[in-house]
Amino acid sequence: MRGQRDLQWACLAAVACALVAALVPLEAVRLIAALPLALFLPGYAVIAAAFGSSELAPPKRLALSVATSLSLLALGTFVLNIFPFGLTTASWAVLLPLIVIAACRGAAVRRGRPAVSGESRSASLPRPAFASVALGALALAITVAAVALAQKPLPADDAVGFTALWMLPTDSREDAVAVGVTSSQHHPTSYRLEVSLGKNQSKTYRVHLDPGEERAIELAVPPRPGGRTHVVASLYRKAEPQKLYRRVTSWLPRQKTFP
Repeated sequence: MRGQRDLQWACLAAVACALVAALVPLEAVRLIAALPLALFLPGYAVIAAAFGSSELAPPKRLALSVATSLSLLALGTFVLNIFPFGLTTASWAVLLPLIVIAACRGAAVRRGRPAVSGESRSASLPRPAFASVALGALALAITVAAVALAQKPLPADDAVGFTALWMLPTDSREDAVAVGVTSSQHHPTSYRLEVSLGKNQSKTYRVHLDPGEERAIELAVPPRPGGRTHVVASLYRKAEPQKLYRRVTSWLPRQKTFP
């Protein structure tokens, strides 16, 4: 790659960005180094190898470089997933510089030796216009903002939480049923669970659940030799104790009788 300054700088930048992204403990610095390594340098090297000495307008080269880099990231995910080490910071820090160096080497071979006048082909790149620079800066800012936003958890105050009430037969006993409450609310919530076991028996439970928590209760159903038992589970929230919130019902099968 002697005389091809853009290819030399691309290789050096890829190695430097990989080292910073893998070794520096500061998350912000690692993110800044990983952006050009992941979104620009691999695509720039591959486009240089694909087009050789053909000149491309700066906006077109930038767009192709970003698009190609994203495609290489997708393909690299499948490649790294095959190996035991998988998708780690270290594996990406090795794979992406190797892609850049290999593609830059291929680009240098396609371009051939620089002109005799001492003017390398890379030095004759056209100067981008102000509009192209502004669009490139805007695209970079949007990319940085998108990556930063993707890593920041956002509050979901406007989202509506919910609670699931379920009832299932137990595997261990035929005369028992399991009643469960699963909370997907955004805040800790208290409930009143009332379970009716036929006509003459009922039980009440106070349930307090954190978001994502679940509680299951196994209940023995009194025997009814003459027919099936109707089990009804009703759930009320503490904020609205008189308003039915959830209800599930089930008929426990007729018990077997033996002579």
